[in-house]
Amino acid sequence: MKWTVSQLQKMRDSEVEIDQTIDISKDLTNRNSEIRDASPIEIKGNIKVDSQEATFHLQLKGTLILPCARTLVDTEYPIDISSTEIYSLNMNKISSDDIDENVHEPENGVVDLIPVIEELILVNIPMQVFSQEALNRDTLSGKDWNVMTEEQYLDEKQKDKKVDPRLAGLAALLDNEEE
Repeated sequence: MKWTVSQLQKMRDSEVEIDQTIDISKDLTNRNSEIRDASPIEIKGNIKVDSQEATFHLQLKGTLILPCARTLVDTEYPIDISSTEIYSLNMNKISSDDIDENVHEPENGVVDLIPVIEELILVNIPMQVFSQEALNRDTLSGKDWNVMTEEQYLDEKQKDKKVDPRLAGLAALLDNEEE
């Protein structure tokens, strides 16, 4: 997914189709520890080049494996990202004040889409992902914990008030004192 500026200049006034699959799972897992794995990313789109800039219209599709926010089990999260990336081919003629934040500059005369694709994926990861199992559960619980409503809590508290049979006589005495 790299092109030199001279290669792009040869494509001037034409449209070139992009249809590639790349595996950047190691790069993604190194940059974000929440990503446990990633499928190869399918990239489709096109490149339009004119005298000043190269415009990349990209559609990224793939799957990330992320931890479920409730259970921490591996959860598949499909990604489907559309983006338009613009690279200026004449950066030396443009002053730094006129550069738009959305226009990228080729590094050492090379346009490399891999860092941009990685960034698009990382920015589109949600804060929380829930597995289907966690969404289908009526109660939330884990080892030594559970989430309950106030009513459930009060019911549980009533159950805890049951007196130990060995102390039943003492409980009867205390009940008489309260009255």
